[in-house]
Amino acid sequence: MNLLERARYGEVRGVEVLADHPEVRLVLFSLQKGQEVRGRGEPRVHLLCLEGEGTLWAGERTIPASPGTLLACPPGEPHGARAGEGRFLVLGIITPRP
Repeated sequence: MNLLERARYGEVRGVEVLADHPEVRLVLFSLQKGQEVRGRGEPRVHLLCLEGEGTLWAGERTIPASPGTLLACPPGEPHGARAGEGRFLVLGIITPRP
């Protein structure tokens, strides 16, 4: 599956569950300028930037993200992603599935 081709940018942020198994949930977030997504502290989350630029955060830690940036979020910690000036494609990897 080509994740870049699965991106769905629009007026409302794109959210697509790519896999949902007891061991893992994969969620693709297609964000545009000003859009964001927030998590409430799932078991263990990794956020991977696939396209564009923006910000990833976990708790009080915030990092700039571009393609290839990976942020590991401690279990139970609030986390999220916010688009910069353009498109921002982020893969959320949740283990185990909540």
